[in-house]
Amino acid sequence: MPPRGRGGKFKTKRGGGRNFSKHLELDENGTAVSTDRRKKDESDEDSDSDIEEEEEEESSSEEEAAPSTSNEPEMSRAERKEMKKKQNPKGQPKPKKSSDDEDDDDDDEDLINPNHVKEKMKITDLGKDRELSRREREEKEKADAKERYWKLHLAGKTDEAKSDLGRLAKIKAERQQAAAKRLAETEARNAEVEAKKKAQMSGKRS
Repeated sequence: MPPRGRGGKFKTKRGGGRNFSKHLELDENGTAVSTDRRKKDESDEDSDSDIEEEEEEESSSEEEAAPSTSNEPEMSRAERKEMKKKQNPKGQPKPKKSSDDEDDDDDDEDLINPNHVKEKMKITDLGKDRELSRREREEKEKADAKERYWKLHLAGKTDEAKSDLGRLAKIKAERQQAAAKRLAETEARNAEVEAKKKAQMSGKRS
């Protein structure tokens, strides 16, 4: 029986198998390149270009999503307030301010004048004039007119006062005449009584 070989029936060839590509093409450098390899390189280039395009699109979308004010300097509160005044000219009703807007206005005043302190109501302010309503003004005007008329009336400068003074003078004159008449009648009676007494005394003597 013949001895078996150590490698068996088939022997391994050194250098491995060689595969020759039948489809060869020349690249731009003049080198023969198989069409399979060239297609693989083109597919790799296409995938790389797709990845670059996706990255560029993502970066551009992020830039668009970023606020436009990032490149511009942030406006101060005073500038924003001035812009609001320009957007809302005189003659147009101002929109109702929210609590946040009022807080911003208060902050603006504090920033413009840090020494600004809101005045508090004092007890002495209670006696100061305040804006009266229409009804209160009318009542006050009536009271003032009445007071002025009364002063003129007491001074005898009004028509009513002059009429009253004339009536009082007439009444006074009538009273004086009546008093004088009563006085004359009294004197006449007294003279008559004296005359009777004298007549009686002279009759007794005779």
